[in-house]
Amino acid sequence: MATNKIRPTLVHTIVCDDVRQEAGGKFSLMGLFETISAGTFPALHPRFAIMNEWSGGRGEFLAKIRLLAPDRRTVLSESEAKFTLVNETQRHRDISIRFNTSFPAPGTYWLEMLLDNDQVAMVPLPVERVSPQTVH
Repeated sequence: MATNKIRPTLVHTIVCDDVRQEAGGKFSLMGLFETISAGTFPALHPRFAIMNEWSGGRGEFLAKIRLLAPDRRTVLSESEAKFTLVNETQRHRDISIRFNTSFPAPGTYWLEMLLDNDQVAMVPLPVERVSPQTVH
């Protein structure tokens, strides 16, 4: 039986401190950020969330989110989720929570998004050294 699978588009990737689903199904994103700052290395970041939104597709898919080292090859962590889009107007939000992530040194780390094992996007996640007085 032939399927009419249509590959969805990655609408956006958001990095934040936390994502919560509220009553009624709405999502609340807290503490959006683009850079992680640390006074010492290796740096341990206790918790952060990555939210990807997929839309415009139809069928069953496997989404992966990989955190890559600055060399863009070394995988520091990975999550995956299967999802189904019934029609092209439906949206899927893939939320991955990362706990106690270690960043060995300052540099630009990368969030790699894959759909059915094909790379869709790479989002930079700079990790910078700051003086201890400026960390809050």
